[in-house]
Amino acid sequence: MTNISILSVTSLESGQVSPNKEMVGIVDDEKDITTLFGEALRDIEGISVFTFNDSLEALKHFTNNKEEYILIISDLSMPGMNGLDLVKKIKKLSPKTRIMITSGYEIEPCERQIDTNKGIINKIIEKPISMSRFRQEVKNQVKAYRISIDKTILYPFKLSLRAPSESE
Repeated sequence: MTNISILSVTSLESGQVSPNKEMVGIVDDEKDITTLFGEALRDIEGISVFTFNDSLEALKHFTNNKEEYILIISDLSMPGMNGLDLVKKIKKLSPKTRIMITSGYEIEPCERQIDTNKGIINKIIEKPISMSRFRQEVKNQVKAYRISIDKTILYPFKLSLRAPSESE
């Protein structure tokens, strides 16, 4: 399968760098969904969108380009490696990458909390979703990523807020 950059409409092989430094990956075993979502994100400035219908292909491309990926949007239920296993591997490789999970099935509140509380998943959306809402959710995640990176650049160290002990 060839990975397609929706914005530049250029075919890229795994490992090649995108023309835009910020990459967004869409992973779903249904080609219609990846095409629809990819087209919906086509004109968001500053990002290159890559679509995958195989989670192992997506992981391979992510591994080769982990510094450029800012967001992964993955279906939850897929053959082979499911979406949750995929995003857990992605978060281990790049904790800063934002994660959105999509599902055509209702996700129980307790299941939502487990992975959102661990910091693995940033947003869960249920399909069907309107394209305007989908675009807005993606823009929100891109903005959150950029804000987190800006904070890291401005404040590259952790502050320890504690009262001095009597011996200090």
